[in-house]
Amino acid sequence: MENQAITIYVVCDEVLQIIGYHDDPQAVMSTAEVITFSILAGKLCGGNHKRARWLCRKVNYFPKILSESRLNRRLHKVPVLAWIAIFRFLALIFKESNSSCEYAVDSFPVASCAKARIDRRKFFKGTEFVGYAPSKKRHFCGVKVHMVVTIAGKPVELSIRPASQNDLGTLWTMELDLPKGAKLYADGAYNSYDLEDILEEDSQIYLLARRKHPNSRRKRCVEAERLIASRRQIVETAFSCITRMLPRSICARTGHGFLIRVVSAILAYSMDCLV
Repeated sequence: MENQAITIYVVCDEVLQIIGYHDDPQAVMSTAEVITFSILAGKLCGGNHKRARWLCRKVNYFPKILSESRLNRRLHKVPVLAWIAIFRFLALIFKESNSSCEYAVDSFPVASCAKARIDRRKFFKGTEFVGYAPSKKRHFCGVKVHMVVTIAGKPVELSIRPASQNDLGTLWTMELDLPKGAKLYADGAYNSYDLEDILEEDSQIYLLARRKHPNSRRKRCVEAERLIASRRQIVETAFSCITRMLPRSICARTGHGFLIRVVSAILAYSMDCLV
């Protein structure tokens, strides 16, 4: 575990140097150490900062560690650009190592509160944050994590959107910075002939979504549908690994704090893929 903690810190520190981020000279913990702490908390303690702080002090991972409240304030001050840069740095490594050029896309829900407390929620108060999870057959309040992974389950694209936004609408807005000739496997929710044509003509990316109905205009043989169904299962495996790092109920007082715990769990999974 010590080697993994060192790897996480080295990656965070290098990325912050690349984007030109500098800490205050009087800072007791650097921003790289603060982000490392958050990722370790997501990996080892389900995002519980109090327990993670005790563990880090026990094994002496940091020379000096801030109090729980101060760590929380420092995490809220980390710019969004830093989180995005770390994810994209890892995604670049994963894309370069993916020789098959096969990817899968899907989304999974992350609830901020129980269904019975939707009317009393403290953050994510807009109606756009109330959505429906078909896999769980229930409504929830929170966000959806849309992700593209390699055929080995390594994340390369990420988008966190309100729960009510559908999968296809999010895919239209994602960058999809994939190599030419890439095959993107998806389920029936991503069926769009227009998007398939645009991706193929502009980026030479082939969107292979499962057909919802056998009488679709662009039919495929049974073997092709089975191949798509088997290939896209890797994204479900990745989601299972990420959700295992998240607690059943994420304890957060603000929407920003909630998203920090979600992103920390995603980065913890990406770091596991790297190691």
